[in-house]
Parts: sequence; structure tokens; C-alpha cells
Amino acid sequence: TTPWRENTAAMLNIFLGGSETGHAVANIIFGFAFPAAKSPVTFPVSEYDMTPPCMSLNCSYDEGLNVGFHGMNDKDVAFPFGHGLSFTDFDYKLIDLAEANSAIQNGECSQAHLCLTASITNAGDLPGIEVAQLYLGYPEEAQEPPKVLRGFVRSSTLKAGESADISFGLLERDLQVFDPSSETWKLPNGSFKAWVGSSSRDLRLTAEFSICGGTLHLGPPPAGICQ
Repeated sequence: TTPWRENTAAMLNIFLGGSETGHAVANIIFGFAFPAAKSPVTFPVSEYDMTPPCMSLNCSYDEGLNVGFHGMNDKDVAFPFGHGLSFTDFDYKLIDLAEANSAIQNGECSQAHLCLTASITNAGDLPGIEVAQLYLGYPEEAQEPPKVLRGFVRSSTLKAGESADISFGLLERDLQVFDPSSETWKLPNGSFKAWVGSSSRDLRLTAEFSICGGTLHLGPPPAGICQ
């Protein structure tokens, strides 16, 4: 935890250091490099927000899939999963959500079942790099956590006012969930939501699609045919 966070103007977390850590930190502090990393963990407000240790011989852990940052969904956090600041700010704009075999299927989407394309603009005064993240919300029947990380894209270095298009390709496997009864991966029926943003709690764009009987539909499921 970081109980001292309110007493400082900025924080730099280097995680695992190496032989070049000193040079890397100095380059960021003095502005020769642009911070762009995102946190792979959630920083809680308090240690009491975490799962307490089990002190007995028989321990029951019933979190299911709600572990890691998923286990903090109903709590305030100090710094969420995927959080990371830059020397500038970025604006997001949704361009398209398209099925496979469409005209935009290239690069990240060359083998994709579904492709989401967005534009990122450097809205600040200094150059910067953004790492945009894609989270997926599954239909209720899938019993998945509310938001599952399904991709991230690191932009090129963007000058002030410059924009770049990024694409997230979702493979069929990305949309499937494991069915224990049949021991196979299956596509759940119902509505999916896709969010793109700067962290798991800073989501800027939303798109919706659905799957009915294995068939993909852009937008909500067609009335009366998706059971």
C-alpha cells in the first residue's frame, strides 16, 4: 500500500530493476524519455481491502475468477490495474467495430474474428506514448468477471496534437469461455461489451456486439433469435 501518496506530487515505480535501471530512471526524470508503462497490479487503498491470509489448516477460497484486479471491482483503489501516467494527456475516438473479412482487416486484425479500431490524439504540449487497453464484458451466462483484459496496443511517439490509429483484433478464442461439462471452449450467447481506455478504470470508448448460436452480430442481439 502507499499511505504516503497524498503527501507527494508524483510517484515513479520502477518494479524490477536491472543493470540499466539507473539510466532509464534518469532519462525519465530529466525528460529524455517518455514514461508509458502501465501497472500490472492494483494498488489498494488499504491492506484491509485485500483477501486476508488464512491461518488454519483448512482454507476455503471461493473467489472463483474474481482474483487479481477482478477481486477489487467493488472497492475504491489507490491506483487501478493498467494505470500509468505520461508527461502529456491523450484523447480517444472510436473509429469502427467490424467483423472479419472486412476492408480494415490488416495488421493486428489480419486473423481476427472481430476488429475494433480507435484513434488516439496527443492532447497535451509534450510528446508522449500511450498504451491503450481493451477490456471485454461477456454475457451474463458466461459467468466471467465484469471486465476482462483482452489486448493492449502501444502507440508510436506522438507529438503535441498528433494522432495515430490503433487496432485491436479479437480472435474467436478471445470470445470463448471454457465449459466444464463438455470440457471444451464455447462461444456464449448474448451481448458483449468492449471498452478501450487508459486503465481498467479509465475507459474512454464503448462498443457492443453479440453472438447468437455462434453467429456474430454488430450491436445488440437480434430480437427473438438469440436464446
